Amino acid sequence: MAGVVSVQNLRKRYRRRDPWAVDGVTFDLQAGQAFGLLGPNGAGKTSVVKMIAGLLRPDTGTVSLFGSDPGNAVARKDLGFSPEDPDFPKFLRASEVLDYFASLLGLDQAERRRRIPETLAFAGLEAERRQIRQYSKGMKQRLGIAQAILGRPKLLILDEPTADLDPIGRRDVRALIERLKASGVAILLNSHLLSEVELVCDTVAILARGRVLKEGAMAEVVPEGSNLEDVFVRLVEANQPQRDHLPSFISDTTP
Repeated sequence: MAGVVSVQNLRKRYRRRDPWAVDGVTFDLQAGQAFGLLGPNGAGKTSVVKMIAGLLRPDTGTVSLFGSDPGNAVARKDLGFSPEDPDFPKFLRASEVLDYFASLLGLDQAERRRRIPETLAFAGLEAERRQIRQYSKGMKQRLGIAQAILGRPKLLILDEPTADLDPIGRRDVRALIERLKASGVAILLNSHLLSEVELVCDTVAILARGRVLKEGAMAEVVPEGSNLEDVFVRLVEANQPQRDHLPSFISDTTP
């Protein structure tokens, strides 16, 4: 499989005397794979994603995006992004949203007429005629992914794609991710819903304090009889500073 992202020994800090926000992170992402980038808040995930997207330069280490520097505009054309809470004008319809993004991509009218219906059908929104104000959260998430894949990216970055969704909404987004993988798109997924990550991701990296605690194929990271949440909690808690003393407001009332 062709290499999409290669991250080698990335290090980044924002002030000279600060601890490293990212400290020696290394991983690879291949075409058709879903990679889960996991960690508690402040683990360095956002910094890593920004370096992959060319929005932040590492202090040391290298990032390769489709074999090029992420600062290369040509490489970034093959990258799509869907945020945690896609926000579109509520008076628009799905086709109108995609038409606007198609204009930003520079697609001509003939290409728009072909690509917009294809993309809506891929996201399961081809029959939707209502304004976005009437959409469920799951439909908005699928529309967010639709706009992110309108440019036919080879790498799609998804930030919390199933957050706050009901079981049906989560199932629909998972199915969409699986179809993208089957078409050869690489997925970089950031989520706190570890049960969802375990269902769709082929490989994962668990970060804490900027360092990779565990990285590899899902079957290697999660042993038989365990689950990703248990592995995550055990690794992250073992990496936290010890709290030997109770807060005074507790210890003062403890018999």
